[in-house]
Order: sequence, then structure tokens, then C-alpha cells
Amino acid sequence: MRIEGYVSKKVIRQWLDNYESLVVGDRSFDELPGNSGPDEYDGIYAGQLNKVMLEHAIENLPKNEKRCCENRWLYKTPVRHTVNVLGISVSDYYRYCGNSIDLIHKRLNGEMVGVKDLLNRL
Repeated sequence: MRIEGYVSKKVIRQWLDNYESLVVGDRSFDELPGNSGPDEYDGIYAGQLNKVMLEHAIENLPKNEKRCCENRWLYKTPVRHTVNVLGISVSDYYRYCGNSIDLIHKRLNGEMVGVKDLLNRL
């Protein structure tokens, strides 16, 4: 089932995994559709809108989630370096990364998260 404007966790993870492509405006061959916002003739491409939405959501993450998310997906910093700098364990690092995806998902979808869950139960 597809809900207009809903962004799944799978898509968010793919945006993060392919962040460099979003930055330069490329579209990866296996890119999942994201926001169905403006058309190319508006002068704004979907990839640009997705990048702006993603960056805004990352900016609003709690401190540890933000740092782990940025270091893992935006800067591609090795795990060992990030955990040493932040003074956290590897398991905490991955927990913060998972939390960041959950929080980005909630931020991007707002009330639709509950609607999607409800529709899935029906």
C-alpha cells in the first residue's frame, strides 16, 4: 500500500546510504521513490527536496543521534574513530544510528506514521 507523501524507513536508510548522490543531484540506479513533491519543471527536483528534508530532520536530532548519524552516513567516518571521539560503546553507536532513522522517520511523516500503522492493521 502506498500513501502519498509517506516516506518509509527503508527509503530514509537508502537516502542516508546514498547521501553523496543526493548532494550532487545524481539518482542512483536503485533509488526508491521519495517525496512526490514538485516536478522538474518547477525548477526543484525530487532529489533536492529529499536532501533538504533529510538534512533538516538530521539537524533536529538529539546530540548523540545527530553525531552518530552524520559520522556514519554523511561523513563516512570509521566506527572506531566515532566511538572513541564520542566516548561511547560500539553497541551504543549502532543504537544511536537506529534511533536516528526512527526519529527522522517520525519527523518526516508526522501524523502519517500512526495512519500507516492503522491501515496496516486493517
